[in-house]
Amino acid sequence: MEFSALPSPLKVCLKAAEIMQLGAMILDKEGNIVSVNKRFAQDLGYSLDQFDPQTIFQVNPHFNFIAWKKLWEDLQIKNKTSLETEHITAAGDILPVRLRVVLFEAHLCQFIVEDAHEEAHEDLYLARFCMDNANEMILWVAPDGQIFYANKAARETLGYSADELLAMKVTDLEPALTTTDWEQEWQALKEKKWLKLESFRRTKAGKKIAVELSLHYMNYNGREYKLAFMRDISQQKQQEEIIKLSYHALGQASQMIYWLRPDGSFIYVNHAQCQKLGYSQEELLQMHLWDIDPQTTGETWPQRWDLLKKEGDLEMDGLRLTKNGEPIPVRLYLNYLQYEGKEYNLAFASDLRKRKKLEEDIKLSFETINQSPDMVFWLNEDATFRYFNATFANMTGYSEDEINSMGLLGFFPKYNLDDFKKAWAQLQHGEVLSSELTLDCKNGKKLVVESVVKMIRFEGKEYSSTVLRDIRERKENEEALKIQLVEIERLRRQAQEENIILKEEIKLDQGSNNIISQSPKYKPILRQIGQVAETNATVLILGETGTGKELLAKAIHSLSERADRPMVKVNCGALPENLIESELFGHEKGAFTGAFQRKIGRFEMAHKGTLFLDEIGELPIDLQSKLLRVLQEGEFERLGATETTQVDVRLIAATNRNLEALVEKGKFREDLFYRLNVFPIFNLPLRERKEDIEPLIRHFIEKYNKQLGKRITEIPQSVMNELEEYEYPGNVRELENLIERAMILSPGKKLVSNFQFKKSKSGKKEVFRDMDEMQKLHILEALRRANGKVSGKGGAAELLGMNDKTLDSRMKKLGIGRFDFVT
Repeated sequence: MEFSALPSPLKVCLKAAEIMQLGAMILDKEGNIVSVNKRFAQDLGYSLDQFDPQTIFQVNPHFNFIAWKKLWEDLQIKNKTSLETEHITAAGDILPVRLRVVLFEAHLCQFIVEDAHEEAHEDLYLARFCMDNANEMILWVAPDGQIFYANKAARETLGYSADELLAMKVTDLEPALTTTDWEQEWQALKEKKWLKLESFRRTKAGKKIAVELSLHYMNYNGREYKLAFMRDISQQKQQEEIIKLSYHALGQASQMIYWLRPDGSFIYVNHAQCQKLGYSQEELLQMHLWDIDPQTTGETWPQRWDLLKKEGDLEMDGLRLTKNGEPIPVRLYLNYLQYEGKEYNLAFASDLRKRKKLEEDIKLSFETINQSPDMVFWLNEDATFRYFNATFANMTGYSEDEINSMGLLGFFPKYNLDDFKKAWAQLQHGEVLSSELTLDCKNGKKLVVESVVKMIRFEGKEYSSTVLRDIRERKENEEALKIQLVEIERLRRQAQEENIILKEEIKLDQGSNNIISQSPKYKPILRQIGQVAETNATVLILGETGTGKELLAKAIHSLSERADRPMVKVNCGALPENLIESELFGHEKGAFTGAFQRKIGRFEMAHKGTLFLDEIGELPIDLQSKLLRVLQEGEFERLGATETTQVDVRLIAATNRNLEALVEKGKFREDLFYRLNVFPIFNLPLRERKEDIEPLIRHFIEKYNKQLGKRITEIPQSVMNELEEYEYPGNVRELENLIERAMILSPGKKLVSNFQFKKSKSGKKEVFRDMDEMQKLHILEALRRANGKVSGKGGAAELLGMNDKTLDSRMKKLGIGRFDFVT
């Protein structure tokens, strides 16, 4: 049988014999050798792993089957025996030995081999028995920390089997102990031979136990060992901790605590006693009770002691005097105690100053709740009243007995006990319930009340706390307020819409007067305006930038039957694509991110009036169908709305782009173009009606004299000639900008020539350019004058009278860079 397969007691015995430098052999009932230790094999001339004999008969020449059977029978009776005999070595020599034989189990025994010539050793098995059954834990440990013996107490306390412990090191039982710590402990033990210390050991279950260690250095036949006696002191440590905590608790308690001897002197006072009375601990320990108790004297103390001794404990009110003589009301709890044959008075004194104030606060709180204008009550779990204030009784008209007999459900007939239990469950989960209820009164009236209910827990019990507020007056005020708010909202919306319309009209009026023209070429256009104004036909105004298309639109509107309603303008090129639809048709609250309120679109603002869509060629293709629907059917839906809005709007559109070319490129709907092109008007560029240049110049001088505070009245003929010869790619707007700049730079009454433009000296007729080419040339000229600046003060956008974003978009479409004018 392999060593590892042996029962644990036999393993221990073989190792113990090895420590004692004794050979040992385990045999079974038939005399077969089960196992031997290293010393036994060496004594017979074998190594442990080459030990050949299989039976006792091969080792001992004196044993035969009969002799062995007799020895076994003796062991069954005596359990152990001794004999002197001889063994045969591996070399065939005879080795005299003394044997101690012990029966371990019904089928196993152990032979301990002693030198026959030595004195009898102390009984090895008695020593092993004593160690194994000792109350304290015992471990034998090698210098490397390997455990090679653990007694029964160690195995049971630590929860490991003998096999598990013999495979472990001390560091496995104490995880905090490192190899370095172990080596230092071993050297200290080797030097001092004995150490006593406290540590911890971890059981198999993971529990950490406190142990007291008594460590002994052992050197036997040149081999070093550590013999460790361990005592479980966990309970002792717990008791010590409890004592420390108890002492700390006494010292830190908020109550005054003290111990008195039978003579009335102090043996212990806690921190609270010192703090509240103003004495140091040393001072109080030199005093008697009557030094701080004005109701006790040295003469009356024996009577109190006798009474306490008779009763065992007393409870009473008293006084304590501080060091400066201030009396403190206290509640006293006195106990008579005997400890180790001595008598003591253990006293607890509670400072009643806060308690008395608290009692007053409680009374005030009770009166506050009781006289509150709100009805307040507490309910039990079965819907009966635990408390209700006087206001509740007064307002309902019931007596206290009637209220208690009715319970909550008597006041609210619409609700039953199941409803109450559901509400109770919600309150238990921390919810606060708020609602409006109708409370039945004794006189038949019904009170409309606001109810707030929450759960409160007091002294281990649960109650619902309810506050009812009479809201009849508030409800009446709310109804009146709602009516007022509806009217205010109506007026606000009306004012808002009128304000928006007014702003649009003001915007249209700024910088615009009546159309100024003396040119015969312009009369057909004026005639067209007069013809179409009286109708509701859609008008499409075409022309270059700056020709005054908006003025024509305003003229059509002012001559129409809709003149008493606003003309609303929308510049399709100045709005981002994602906002055009909202601007034209409006949106509902929440229709998209940022739509915090309902907005009326320009079509609704222009209802019964005129809507002027400038730069119609910039309208996104996906909105053109919606515009077409409005033109054809007079209806649309706001963004986010489900209802259709009907409008009566006269539409005037304007563009400087070639819509037919856009239709061919698929950028403009053909059906919309035909719907807009009912009555087209082409506004002439300024270069084709030069007769109007002089009256326009005089008009702009008059305008900017007022705005700039100037007094320019003279225009030199050379300046006039210069202005009349210029081609004006920017048309009337460019002329106005030139006049404004010249007036700013003119110091006196004469208009000074500071114009920055090139005159055509060729005398040849210029090549006719399409609209995009004209726009491109005009924008490049503006960029040149602004030195490449697009937006802001003095930028090209300002010179052109355009929105910054519109100019940027137009430049991208025409392929113009900021500094292209340089080339």
